[in-house]
Amino acid sequence: MPRTPARKRVSKQKEESTVKVRKEGIRIKQENTDENYDILQKSIREKLFDNQLPETHAFKEQKKHLLEILKRCVKLGESNSALLIGPRGAGKSMLIKDTLKEVHAAIDVGKNLLQVHLNGLLQTDDRIALKEITRQLKLDNVVGDKVFGSFSENLAFLLDALKAGSKESKPVLFLLDEFDLFAHHHNQTLLYNLFDICQSAQTPIVVIGLTCRLVRGI
Repeated sequence: MPRTPARKRVSKQKEESTVKVRKEGIRIKQENTDENYDILQKSIREKLFDNQLPETHAFKEQKKHLLEILKRCVKLGESNSALLIGPRGAGKSMLIKDTLKEVHAAIDVGKNLLQVHLNGLLQTDDRIALKEITRQLKLDNVVGDKVFGSFSENLAFLLDALKAGSKESKPVLFLLDEFDLFAHHHNQTLLYNLFDICQSAQTPIVVIGLTCRLVRGI
């Protein structure tokens, strides 16, 4: 009985595996290996964890702590901050997503919490970061053509505008991915003002940083 050449068998196996992958709903692009890797990695994570942290995960205590500070910010107006440090792929972003999912499930908390997501790779200086904060808080029309004397004055105006005629300030979550890059901004103006607000009672905010590097000099 004639045997199929090894090269053809390997080629056939590759075709079969490709078909299986496509049936699973993953789109493969031959010309972009990095993109293929990201797509496969995302699919595997979703199948393993269903985009959630398992109950036995080592981050159980960290999740409990994050939930506590977020709930206290919304219900009691307490400002706070936290820094998640760990190597890439350790699960920092997944922990945040899973925590926020539970926060949104709590009607008395989720609907009152505003969120601002910044990334040190995208917001490369404090001016760009401030524009992004304005955009995410949907305050572009409020700011208009106003000219501010300083960064802190501008940020204070944005947070004050969130009161929307009420004396109570709306709680805001500032999520800073690649936190260590923000620490390299000139004078660390953004971080200085956010942490200064955390220490004051003017607006309830929570600042959560995510980084894979130890940050010194803050």
